[in-house]
Parts: sequence; structure tokens; C-alpha cells
Amino acid sequence: MFWETCCKAIALVYKYIGWVLLTAFLITACHSGSPQNTSLEKGRSLSADCRVVEHAVGKTKICGKPQKIAVLEPKMLSLVLALDVQPAAYADAYLVRSPQFDNPSQQIPYLGNFVTSQPINLGDRSSPSLEKLTLLKPDLILGLNYQDNQLFSAIAPTVLIDSEQNWQDNIKIVAKALDSQKNISSIITSQQQKIAQVRTQLAPLVNTHPRVLNLACSLSMDYIEVISQGKTNELLKKIGFQPVFLPDLVQKLGLRPQINLETLGQIDADIIIINTWIDNWNGKSAYTVPFQQLKQKWAASPILHNSRAWKEGRVYFVDYTLWSDVIGAPIASYLILEQLPSLLLLPT
Repeated sequence: MFWETCCKAIALVYKYIGWVLLTAFLITACHSGSPQNTSLEKGRSLSADCRVVEHAVGKTKICGKPQKIAVLEPKMLSLVLALDVQPAAYADAYLVRSPQFDNPSQQIPYLGNFVTSQPINLGDRSSPSLEKLTLLKPDLILGLNYQDNQLFSAIAPTVLIDSEQNWQDNIKIVAKALDSQKNISSIITSQQQKIAQVRTQLAPLVNTHPRVLNLACSLSMDYIEVISQGKTNELLKKIGFQPVFLPDLVQKLGLRPQINLETLGQIDADIIIINTWIDNWNGKSAYTVPFQQLKQKWAASPILHNSRAWKEGRVYFVDYTLWSDVIGAPIASYLILEQLPSLLLLPT
């Protein structure tokens, strides 16, 4: 009863006073009166349908099977969809100008093909709408550990995962929060089987062309980065390839080694995979990366033609959104594994 009154008051405050006062009200009023207490009280026993979920930023008490799920990040959405759960609300990496994802297959790159609900659009993952979250009254909020646990847990039980932790551990945390743990072993096994299949398919190529340089490159070619971390390099290693790095590169978490064309032309690799992206896509048109634009610029740069990979026609262009860590495992990894054989075995 209190929570209903609280939420009506919040909506009224937002309408007449504005965003700043709404946020302040959320933190103070809801922390003091929310019936969903996400912190654990010492010595408090759990009822039969309640469980404690340990996650990246603490422990959260969740009762029953959540029905209304708010998902605040593409990496988290990948895990939720893999567990056959649909979001009621979602915050994406792109800012789609629509109140809800009424055409998710077009509005949410890749993952939208698996979304059968029409989730409310919470805006950008870096600053999801607190107003919409409050009005939604979700049973559970799911996101990543860079997001504000204190702010979201004032609205509903919140579970945040560490994106640097392996997805097999993360999916167990999410499954426990969702009370949907039956499919975990089959999801992990399916991924392992797919890796084994692709490893067999690409074994002859691995034997003759093992060294792979994984790059991020803007369409204008004014930004070039050696990708030293992430799921794609891990998949390449599991298949048998050897990711290539700069000779003096120290692989540290968060390090983004940017290079110029001259340095790039000197790196020896059998295969080069170039990740590029769309700037300012808003979901109103089909999601298509203009690879041809970058291919033409690459072809017009003589300094890059010294590369053995270029001379042998083994330079490949892929979508950064899928192949980097914008979208997480297991769905993105599976889609990459689906693409790899045809990408690397067909001439460019």
C-alpha cells in the first residue's frame, strides 16, 4: 500500500518539480519505505520462496520468481535471453528514440532477434530512466557493476554482474536471481560443442595461418586500436589461433593500445580482423555497417599493402557491436562462431 502511494507521489513530483528533485526523492523516500529490502539483516531468516543472491556489488534478497524484469545493459540482456526470459524494460547501448521497443528485431542489434516482448525503452545504458523504472515497478533490476546499485536498489531488488568475470559464472548468478536455473548446463554445453565444431572446421587454416591480428578501426581510419582483451580473442585461442599483439604491449585490463597506420603496416599477421562501427545510429533505419567504405580506404592506403595478410587476401571486416564486448556471451559468442568458418574460409 505504501509503495503504491510512494510511486504516485514520485510521478507527481516529477511532473511539477523536475528531474533533480525526483532523483533526490527516490533515494531518500524509497530507501526508508520500500517493501523490497535488498540488504540482508543479520539473523533474519528467509522464507521458503526467498533466496539470497551474491553478485558483484553485494548480496540481494529476492522472493519468488520475478515476472517483470528490467535489464540495463546488452551484456546482461544476452544472459537473460539465453535463460529464456524476456525483459519488461531495457536500456541499450544505442539511444533509440521510441518510448518502447515495438520492433526489437530492428531496434536492438542482434539480440533483438531473440526478444519476443516489447520492452519499455529505458534510454541509454549509461543513464537509464529512473522515472520509467519507478513507474514500471519491476520485480527485479539487472545490470553491470559500473551502474549505480544504490540508486536502482531503492526502486527494486537489483543484481549487478562484473562483465570481466567469465560468463559461465555470471549466468549462474543471473539464473539464481531469475529463479531459472534448469537450463544452465545445456547452455554451457551447447557453447562448448559449437567451439569444438568450429575448431574442427578451421583446423587446416589454423595449421597454416595461425597468427590473427584483431583490430578496432573507425570508418574514417582516424582511430585504430589493437584489441588485446575480450571474448573474440578468447574464442580465437580456444579454436587454436594465436592473437597477435604489439611486441611491447603489456596486456592490462582497460588498456586500449591505439596505433597509427605506419605501426599497423609493420605488424606481422597471417589474418587481420577489422572491427568497425556505425556512428549515430538511432534504430529508425535498418542496422547495417558500411564495410565497403572502410574497405575502399584500406585499399587506397599503400602502406597497408605490405602486410602478408593483405597480399594473401586475408583481411576481414566485421561489426564491432557483435565482435567486440558491446554484446556479451553466450549469444554473441555463438553468433561469432556461426560466422567464423564462412568468413575465414571464403575469399575476400
